[in-house]
Amino acid sequence: MKFATTCIVFILLSTGIPTGLSRHACAEETKKMPVKVNADKLDYDRVNEVYTAVGNVRIEQEGMLLQADRIVLDNKSGEAVAEGKVFLNQLGDAISAERLTVNITSGAASITKGDLFLEKDNYHLRGEKIERESETVYRIENGTFSTCDKGEWYLKADRIDVDLERYATANGVSLNMGGQPVFYTPYLLFPVRRQSGLLMPVVGYSSSEGFLMKNTVFWALSDYQDMTFTSDYRAQHGHGTGVEYRYVNSRDSKGLFKYNYFNTFHSPGRSTASRWEFQFQHEEEIAEDLSMRADIKLVSDEFYYRDLERKLELRSLPYLDSNAFYVERWDTASLYLLGQYSVNLTQNNNQTPQKLPELRYNIFQEKIAGPLYLSLDGSAVNFTVSEGDGVRRMDIGPQLTAAFGGGGLGFTPRAGARTTYYSNGAGTLAAEPVSRTYSFAGADLNARISRVYGQDMDAGVGRIRHSVEPTLSYSYIPEVEQTDPVTGLPKILQFDAVDTVTKQNTVTAVLVNRLTAHYKDASGFSTYDMLVLRVAQSYELNSAGTASTSQSRSEITGELFWRTPKLLRASADGKFNTYTNSLTSSNLSFGVTSEEVNVNVTHRYLRATPANLRTEFLIGGAGLKVDQWYFNTQLWRDLESKKTTQQEYGARYASQCWGFGVSYIKRPGETQYLMTLELKGLGEIKML
Repeated sequence: MKFATTCIVFILLSTGIPTGLSRHACAEETKKMPVKVNADKLDYDRVNEVYTAVGNVRIEQEGMLLQADRIVLDNKSGEAVAEGKVFLNQLGDAISAERLTVNITSGAASITKGDLFLEKDNYHLRGEKIERESETVYRIENGTFSTCDKGEWYLKADRIDVDLERYATANGVSLNMGGQPVFYTPYLLFPVRRQSGLLMPVVGYSSSEGFLMKNTVFWALSDYQDMTFTSDYRAQHGHGTGVEYRYVNSRDSKGLFKYNYFNTFHSPGRSTASRWEFQFQHEEEIAEDLSMRADIKLVSDEFYYRDLERKLELRSLPYLDSNAFYVERWDTASLYLLGQYSVNLTQNNNQTPQKLPELRYNIFQEKIAGPLYLSLDGSAVNFTVSEGDGVRRMDIGPQLTAAFGGGGLGFTPRAGARTTYYSNGAGTLAAEPVSRTYSFAGADLNARISRVYGQDMDAGVGRIRHSVEPTLSYSYIPEVEQTDPVTGLPKILQFDAVDTVTKQNTVTAVLVNRLTAHYKDASGFSTYDMLVLRVAQSYELNSAGTASTSQSRSEITGELFWRTPKLLRASADGKFNTYTNSLTSSNLSFGVTSEEVNVNVTHRYLRATPANLRTEFLIGGAGLKVDQWYFNTQLWRDLESKKTTQQEYGARYASQCWGFGVSYIKRPGETQYLMTLELKGLGEIKML
């Protein structure tokens, strides 16, 4: 009889619900694991080869439980039947039914008036009849599909075909919310796994773009490649199409290709009606010390993002940079081959300089002998512009540093030289090569004094180290001739920071106060900086002061950072002019982060001289979670003009299997209303 019950368990275990094992593998496992059988009556008909268990049948095996009023196995026909209050649970997946029939030969199974629950994705399938055609394919007649435990929403259909590894299709479908039908369609297809198909469309309205419709087709080429095709219609702008291709060749090789084309119906003031955006990204780790990167971003014109993009950070970009580089690294050196192309999004791009290419070699503190170290910054660049002649530049800057220290003190003198060659200069020297050479020197004297207070606790903040870190630095750069003797204008074209040399004979004092805490929680001990205060000021030793300001003292700069282990954080920085006794710039930020509350407030202030123009604005955001509701708001306020430049308000409800959200966004020239309905297992419906 034990053999009979073992066969019954094997058949139902391996064919009743999806498993990762084949039936043969399940059979081997079944033989190894003990089976516990309880029933009012167990019988075996040797003539007809029929095994029968009747009355409160309960069969248990590790990870599996089968219950029924009656279980019959016909060994000749290969059919096993469980009837009456059938319940089968295997590793969290479960079947409840009036009748369960399994064919031993084909592995097919049929469930009458039953429910099927798949724990991994929380799928609930219910139907008058559920047929299992293979380990992952099911057919449901007069059934429902949902991811809700309590049936808040479900799809009801005359027939549902589900492939757990691909997608599901349904005929005569109604979407039911709270038990009431709210939507009907004669046919529906939706992905169950990462699978090709038509994704949910986005339909909406915007005050600046009119009626909107966006359709997306997803194509899974393989587990490591996919493509997305997009149609983007905007009534007051035009019609766009797009394609995106993503790939992962290995852990060390991946990338993305993206192209969007937009044909604008109405483009007043624009030079072309055909607009496009191109992106290409690739990362390749050839070896541990050798890598390649490419990040290419191009647009048809400087107005592309301002006209067609909704994200504020893209609409306000001044430049769009594309980079591609190869880098090889050693312990104290690196070699770069870089190409950089920039698109000016504020004006015509014809005069924007491009680095095509740049070769750079760096040495970082290579020890020579004793306390002496060598550093080197060398580069060769070809600058090009669309209109005009390009410039080739070679720059090399070796530096020697000595490090002395002991007893909490450190002294680091340094000296070096820099030579820069240009294929041609500016002004009257435009046709002649020019060069510039200068030497520089400096030193840093620093100390650290610290003391530990308190002791470690079983939980929370324990010991706190207070450190005082003063630094005194000196920097010397002589005056370098940089003007054309004929015109008095710069003789060197200005491309980046290398081309500008500022005379220095400067002493800088820096004082850092630091509180470092020892903290213990459930994961163990850790340390973090709970407070850092940095104050700095420079003094120009030249009697005439700096050329730019004719003032010997620099602005006092201050930086403050503070945080608790989990909840609060605050930061501030500012610059104070000691000649005008006024604050020239400041940034203040405060935040609270917890599971229920999220608050962020930032204040920025800048005063530009000599026009004394002021820029001052406030950015504030807050989020509050109450049970299953989440409320959020974000404001951008120009305090100088006393105008709110952008405001966002939103509310979202999220249950176990569905979510609903509303939001209101207002920015200059556009008001947007957004409503979202998310049905977990189906996707997200958006209405703008």
